[in-house]
Amino acid sequence: MKKREIILACVFFSDSSDSKVRPAIILSDDSYHSGGFLLVSAITTASDDYCLLIGDKESDCKLESGSGARFDGIIKLQEKQVIKTIGRISPEFHAKLVEKIIGMIKR
Repeated sequence: MKKREIILACVFFSDSSDSKVRPAIILSDDSYHSGGFLLVSAITTASDDYCLLIGDKESDCKLESGSGARFDGIIKLQEKQVIKTIGRISPEFHAKLVEKIIGMIKR
């Protein structure tokens, strides 16, 4: 797993013990991956201030129209929870995503 990859993973929700297969974007670099990696969920309805819309130019895979990166919920995930890699976001989109996370923390 590499930084900027879009993966399908079995993600557990913080409010329940249920999991769901969801697309997600890896944020952390290879040096962090020994115990897992950090990611944000990709959702199909980027509709609020905590989602960054993923346009066609930001990704090398086809996501549903209106998909976005939900940056207000960073998740640590173990590699065994990953089902497969489906694409990668651009370096520019990764930088925007990190900026949004930092901006949210600084508020």
